[in-house]
Amino acid sequence: MTTPKIALVKQEVYQDLYVCPTSEKDAGNILFSSQGRVGPIGLMAELDADFYIVHEEPQWETQIYRKVIPHLAKHLYLLKTQTLDKLPGQEFKRPGSPHANGDFAVSCYAVDWGAYDIVISINVSLPTRLIRQYPHTLFAYMIGEANMATRTARFGYDVTLNQLARGIVAERCGAVDFPYTFVSGDTLERLLAAKLGRPSKSRGVFMEINSTRERPVTRVPEHFRPLVEEAGQEVLLHRQLIAENLESIYDAKYFIKMGGRTIRGNSVAEAISLGTLAIMNRDEVIHKELITDACNVKTMDEAVALVRRLETDPAEYARLLDEQRQNLTRLFFHLPLKSLANCLKDKRRRNRPAPYNAVSRVLDHLAFIKGLHF
Repeated sequence: MTTPKIALVKQEVYQDLYVCPTSEKDAGNILFSSQGRVGPIGLMAELDADFYIVHEEPQWETQIYRKVIPHLAKHLYLLKTQTLDKLPGQEFKRPGSPHANGDFAVSCYAVDWGAYDIVISINVSLPTRLIRQYPHTLFAYMIGEANMATRTARFGYDVTLNQLARGIVAERCGAVDFPYTFVSGDTLERLLAAKLGRPSKSRGVFMEINSTRERPVTRVPEHFRPLVEEAGQEVLLHRQLIAENLESIYDAKYFIKMGGRTIRGNSVAEAISLGTLAIMNRDEVIHKELITDACNVKTMDEAVALVRRLETDPAEYARLLDEQRQNLTRLFFHLPLKSLANCLKDKRRRNRPAPYNAVSRVLDHLAFIKGLHF
């Protein structure tokens, strides 16, 4: 499969992902500039994609972000001139860049989107009228929060990315399985090794942040104590700065989630890509496919027993980690990329954008008024 030319786009009012100029081509620098999550860094690290921050536009479809996280919506304009930790209620955050989104934002009208095969927008960054001018480019959007606007591609876009990774390959434009954390089995490990200039220490247990309610996390919760007292493991805690947090996971040998709320599983994908074995109850993660059978534990006692066994059997540890890596590469990289390639072929075979008329606009407006769960 020929590697498509891809652009990733976010608005200057988006509260996550990278804060850097388009001229930045070092994927490690891009990753460490994130305001929070790892996101689809595989686009830049593996596929040499370009990354853009664009100015907020006034069209109604580009204002979808206001519906995504309503409690923050009235403050997000501040990201044009300030960092995330300056927003009310976000003071505990530690964004990876000292710059505001707006420092690097460009006009979406100043970019030749026709130079790309695929353009992926976080939320709806580009106006419908603009993208309709590029009939040979595949335009996809991914709403920043999962489960929103995932059933039907709207706003004149060709594809909606649903943040799932079920192994379903799309054959034509529409809804597509594509995870927020788009990485291969060793993408993050290679980036961290290059940035740190050393291999992983491969010791201790990193506790997934949602195993506790404490924010920021400052202490090992009581239910994780058996890992220390019975398995002899140091427990590493979540850190607010993305570079420091990824380094902690990179240096850990095990990544364990136990108790707390159900998670989507982006952190699990990150851990595996960093070369850290993920252990948890499969019922507590939406991306169930990441937790292979041998690492699916229901109690802390089971987790402790597994860690103790693997400490005496390095070959089995290596086998289980390799199994998770292969699984991640297939579900979080190869198959989503294949889906986008199929959608691109579908659009170019039709040689025109999908129909978008007055009825389409009315339906999108109605969906916008009702909310994004459509």
